[in-house]
Amino acid sequence: MTLDPRKRTRRSAGSAPDGVREPDRAGRPGSASADAAVAVGTRRRDTGGPVAGAVARAGAVPRAGAVPPAGTVPPAPPAGDRAVRRRARRRRPTGALPYGLLVPSVLLLLGLLGYPLFVLVRTSFQQLDLRQLIRRQTVWVGFDNYRTILTDGEFWAVTVRTVIFAAVCVALTITLGTLVALLMRRVGRSMRLLVSAGLLLAWATPPVSAATVFKWLFDEQYGVVDWLVTKLTPLDWSQHSWFDSQLPAFTVIVLCVVWQSIPFVALTLYAGLTTVPDTILEAARIDGAGAWRSFWSVTGPMLKPLYLILTSLSVIWDLKVFTQVYVITRGGPDRQTLLINLYTYLEGFGASRFGVASAAAVVMVLITLAATIWYVRSMIRVGEEEL
Repeated sequence: MTLDPRKRTRRSAGSAPDGVREPDRAGRPGSASADAAVAVGTRRRDTGGPVAGAVARAGAVPRAGAVPPAGTVPPAPPAGDRAVRRRARRRRPTGALPYGLLVPSVLLLLGLLGYPLFVLVRTSFQQLDLRQLIRRQTVWVGFDNYRTILTDGEFWAVTVRTVIFAAVCVALTITLGTLVALLMRRVGRSMRLLVSAGLLLAWATPPVSAATVFKWLFDEQYGVVDWLVTKLTPLDWSQHSWFDSQLPAFTVIVLCVVWQSIPFVALTLYAGLTTVPDTILEAARIDGAGAWRSFWSVTGPMLKPLYLILTSLSVIWDLKVFTQVYVITRGGPDRQTLLINLYTYLEGFGASRFGVASAAAVVMVLITLAATIWYVRSMIRVGEEEL
């Protein structure tokens, strides 16, 4: 009896259970049976629990043309392929676009900083006095200007005085700014706003105005400080002069500089203190650490990058102090409060020795550059420690 091939196909397809096909004439299982065999083989190899079985099933190579079920994560490429792709991305040429985007900034820096610095260095190798300036003569003297200032005892005294002045100002600024920041962390909201407003007003005051106010505060005839000392103490300072000797005069200058430097440091450190978690400080208190120990061992190390930035900026700013010294003492008495910026100004515009003044300014630039290099190296070292 001959059966219709179409009927035999329908009967063979309907005789097996749903999803399972009978073997073909060659004895090979159908596609469903092959899938079942792969699943059984996978379950047999899976001896590490459900997580290992899921990993093994995810790592199995699917059949050609098979569509993975919905929600299945495709297998990750081998580590070797990822390394090859990473190297290919590294070797990929970036082109000139990134360098082109830097051109405007580089040109601006060269125009604002590079050309004036070039003129300064060039002038330091010339004899540019009032005579040459009027006649428009260019007289090259080589390193004579540097030899003049480096053999001048006053220049070395002024340089050492400037470094000591900057160190004192930086130490007082960082210390008092830290105390003010800690105070702002402890007080209430209203008092914090009041302190912040006072700091901003002090910071916004022009240096010339601040120096004039401090000069009047310590005036020997109408100064408020002498009046308060006379009223509150048994001392009679009604005619006391703060500007007759070096130390009192420098005291007034340092107070003026520090008074205007504290706001920036205090507000910056207060912003950093708000990022310190209270749980860490509470844990330190539970371990028995006091206020000083908590700051030295917990808060201070967490704010170390911030302290490096503030210290470096304060050193650069205090090395360049000019306005306060010029307004308050003008370098007196007897040039004992002369700093290197005022020394350069007096040599150039006072004595019309512009070549010598340029050489002194170049030395000042080198000192500032050394402080900047120290700051950059410290920041790189801190970044490497955090990594």
